[in-house]
Amino acid sequence: MMWCVTFDLYAFPAPGPRTVPDVRQLLEGEEVEDLRFDHDAGRWLPPPGPQMARFVDELERRWPSLDDDPDGSPWSSWPLWQPVAGGGTALNIGWSFAVSVPPVILEIAARTGVIIYDPQADQLISPRSGHAINVQLARVTNGQ
Repeated sequence: MMWCVTFDLYAFPAPGPRTVPDVRQLLEGEEVEDLRFDHDAGRWLPPPGPQMARFVDELERRWPSLDDDPDGSPWSSWPLWQPVAGGGTALNIGWSFAVSVPPVILEIAARTGVIIYDPQADQLISPRSGHAINVQLARVTNGQ
């Protein structure tokens, strides 16, 4: 059995992928064009579009970075903008935050119109169907 080190979520701008197979095709398919890390600026390129920038900015304001508070940060990777195909980003959350952080991420996603993919539950969560992640969180807290 393989254990995951982090609780991962993927976020995509609207209209984004509409089904789980669409997400899988994006993540398994094409590479992000011009993906590179700008060491001078300390961030991944290409930069996020406006919708994803609002989403990531709100996440960065809500929780400390790994640089600012390694023990208190829920993030297992930094910076938060980690481009994936489809104009989205990967979010790597430490397991000790797997219950408290995802519901807030869904609230922020709903406000910014961002679509979330939960690979642990293999579910696509649109801003209007945020309840889906609660099923997965119950599995996490019950050790399933």
